[in-house]
Amino acid sequence: MIRRVSVAAVVLATWVAGTVAASIGAAVPAGALPTMSIGRAHADYVPVMDGSAPLFILLIGSDARPETATEDGLADSLHVLGINPAEGRATLFGIPRDAYVPIASGGTNKINTAMSAGGIDNQIATIENLTGMTIDYYALTRFEGFSAAATQVGGFTVDVPVAFQGYTGTLFEEGPMQIKGNTALEFARTRKSLSRGDFQRSINQGVAVQGAIATFSDAFDEDPSVLYRWLGAGLRNVQTSLSLDELTDLAMLATTIAPKRITNLVAVGATGSAGSISIVVLSGDNEALWADMAEDGYILAKNIPALARSS
Repeated sequence: MIRRVSVAAVVLATWVAGTVAASIGAAVPAGALPTMSIGRAHADYVPVMDGSAPLFILLIGSDARPETATEDGLADSLHVLGINPAEGRATLFGIPRDAYVPIASGGTNKINTAMSAGGIDNQIATIENLTGMTIDYYALTRFEGFSAAATQVGGFTVDVPVAFQGYTGTLFEEGPMQIKGNTALEFARTRKSLSRGDFQRSINQGVAVQGAIATFSDAFDEDPSVLYRWLGAGLRNVQTSLSLDELTDLAMLATTIAPKRITNLVAVGATGSAGSISIVVLSGDNEALWADMAEDGYILAKNIPALARSS
């Protein structure tokens, strides 16, 4: 059976857990800071939604504290999700938060500072300048929003690529593992105990996305009503600048992407320093990968170099 997973479900299974479709009619409680938001990357055009062209969504996990606006935090999780509806393929391309790159608003700094320096627009422009991809939509969430959503949907199974111990002591053994709530957050945020540091953490974040999509797909095959439970996870503290029509179009754009047809990789690079700060120096080898993905929305697994993979 070909599993049909809407773009709403794809995004839902990532950091934003349902903001695409669940944002329709959702309201942020008075006085509360939204933990999830989704918007169009550029106000001057509406992305093609008929499946004839690839779609690019920038997924951002902010480290903003509860009392701080999400957009004012550092973008500590950055992934470009490319979707090719016609080919039934998708790619998650992670970019380490410490990547030292030109910032769109000026200067060179860690890539995760672009949002706090100039908002979502600055983060999007920095990613576009770096990769050559044109971002269609962005999805932004706080980490506590991810943790809560992972609990509300009942958790999901991840295929842990490399064993490690999380920052609270949780042991993640290599192979399938059920995670939810704070354990899901620990899996996605642990860095210091990983031999490849930020590179492996970015891979693990992509693994979490793949696991959520696979878990959703399996549950949906057995009982389509599970969709409402997953979408319900996005009905809390959500805001959007999109119109109802555009949200509906985005939510209804169906793809034929089986979880195994989603490739997961991280930018190639090495650790270094800039003055007194630790950074990631990105390799020129990424340019070919970004060009490949920009062309049609995905990169075949056979074209991914070993250092960009999970192990």
